[in-house]
Amino acid sequence: MRYLLTIITILGGFLSVQAQDSYTVKVKIDNPKKYTMYLAFPSGDDYTIDTSYVIENGWAVFKGKVEEPVLASLGYRGNPASIIQSDMGFIPGPSLSFFLSNTTIEVTGTVDQVHMAKVKGGKENKEWASIKEQQNLIEDQNWSGLKKAYETFAVSKDSSVFKEATSISQANSEKNLALQKNFIKAHPHSLVSMYFLSTLINDLSLDDLKTQFNALDQQHKNSNYALAIQSKIASMEATAIGRQAIALQKVDVNGQPVNLETLKGKYVLLDFWGSWCGPCRDSHPHLRELYSKYQSHGLEIVGIAHEQRSSLEDNKRIWKKAIADDQMTWIQVLNNEGIAQFDAVKAYGITAFPTKILLDQEGKIIARYVGESAQFDEKIKEIFGF
Repeated sequence: MRYLLTIITILGGFLSVQAQDSYTVKVKIDNPKKYTMYLAFPSGDDYTIDTSYVIENGWAVFKGKVEEPVLASLGYRGNPASIIQSDMGFIPGPSLSFFLSNTTIEVTGTVDQVHMAKVKGGKENKEWASIKEQQNLIEDQNWSGLKKAYETFAVSKDSSVFKEATSISQANSEKNLALQKNFIKAHPHSLVSMYFLSTLINDLSLDDLKTQFNALDQQHKNSNYALAIQSKIASMEATAIGRQAIALQKVDVNGQPVNLETLKGKYVLLDFWGSWCGPCRDSHPHLRELYSKYQSHGLEIVGIAHEQRSSLEDNKRIWKKAIADDQMTWIQVLNNEGIAQFDAVKAYGITAFPTKILLDQEGKIIARYVGESAQFDEKIKEIFGF
């Protein structure tokens, strides 16, 4: 009898371990019109979008395996309640975010508010639950406000209706930021904290990012979220104020090498942009004014474009067209060309467009600006005295 119990105990433990080698996501969502459901999550360098679920006892069931817990999203295609139609196309609504790990996870809710669905199962989701409901409400408020604004605009064509939605979104962003920061402090051992910190890397100073990262649990330091933070820290250190600018290793529109060394003696503005980036294109008329005003006094601009088409040929075409359309006469390079050998966007830690990095006459970094900034104009006036 003791021998039998031992075998059962060992077998039970073995089966328990085996059960954790894969995930089972069980979904019970009120979906009367049978919209197509998907489960999406990062997988190595790719992104998996799974629509292959089976129905078991009234549950839609996804099965698979992940190498580590990852942030996943669950949503539905074709549901008009989950999109906003506009003159420019459509805007997708929020999906449900949760951590996917090799365990059983249950999701319950309604199709029109899938982002508000309840999630049960998984260590990370249990930890996240302390603030997840508040975050869901924030997201729902943002989405409802945006939908209302577009519905009103469709009738009135008055763009001022977006002011209220923008104001609500900005206030909610501050609330969400506070929730995340408090969670990180309260849960230093949670992978969720590492994920939250990875989303804040553009909002924190180098010292603050390093301090918060070092305070988190070592067991998560090899996660993809930790690696993203470490990469950001490395690029911030390499491009910190006072550091020598990294050599570009790129060619201009005529195929000629661009060497920052040859520009020493001038103040050089590195302008990271893309033809697809509205704020980037909007900034170009002002850059033309500055270039016309200060070029003869020692200002040079190097535009570093990063395009998003699938082929280098297409990227070159739309890049050159944008240069011509925006009448940019300063030095231009395309990051996509030779990106396997040198990725300027990655080397300089660019995570938002436009980003401007200002170099002094010795080629050292003296300022960095993300988006439009009045401080940039003030700095230029300070340098040249007018």
